[in-house]
Amino acid sequence: MSKILTFEEIRNNPEIQTYLEFTDKAFAIMGYKEHGQGHALRSATTAENVLKSLGYSAREQELARIATYMHDIGNMVSIHSHDQSSAVIFLNVIDETLYGDEVFAVATAIGGHEDKNMDPVSSIAAALVLGDKTDVRRERIRTQDMFLIDKHSLVIAACRKVEVAVNKEKSIIKLKIDIDTSICSVMDYFEIFMSRTIHCKRAANVLKCDLELYINEDKFL
Repeated sequence: MSKILTFEEIRNNPEIQTYLEFTDKAFAIMGYKEHGQGHALRSATTAENVLKSLGYSAREQELARIATYMHDIGNMVSIHSHDQSSAVIFLNVIDETLYGDEVFAVATAIGGHEDKNMDPVSSIAAALVLGDKTDVRRERIRTQDMFLIDKHSLVIAACRKVEVAVNKEKSIIKLKIDIDTSICSVMDYFEIFMSRTIHCKRAANVLKCDLELYINEDKFL
């Protein structure tokens, strides 16, 4: 009989913590936004809450939480193809002979989370995309002047508040963002994040929902 893989086991695994730590150190050296515990936990919580709000099973919620927490550890190797590296690292850390086929469901969700040209393959994968791609909080900027590095960082610095809200009855997932337009324009947001917005819309559709995007209370999608 297979063991049950839990989020707490993943979070308390010292090998996984080391990977997250070194991933964030590498991004700090590059001057890139936070990709450590903060992003992992925030994204995982969002993924779990989306499935919970839509009535998915507790097990699907936990698997989404696990997958989303692990989705960026491959950045320790390289930012390029890090989704696939993350999946391989996960499979090397977690023994599928002990935990069964759920391990492969998690690995598949992790390995495809950057593929913006296809729909996520499962509810777990869709929740991961929504958890990851909606985490555009300005708190991920490391220093006060970091937003001067590039336009991507500029947009992140402008996002004062981000909320993901689910309306199960209307099958709507709302992404509500408060942007400081003294830092960047709303058009700057779309220039940088249009592809991830479309990716989130695909993910919402997999969950049989529509995605609505609100910026400074104005509806754009």
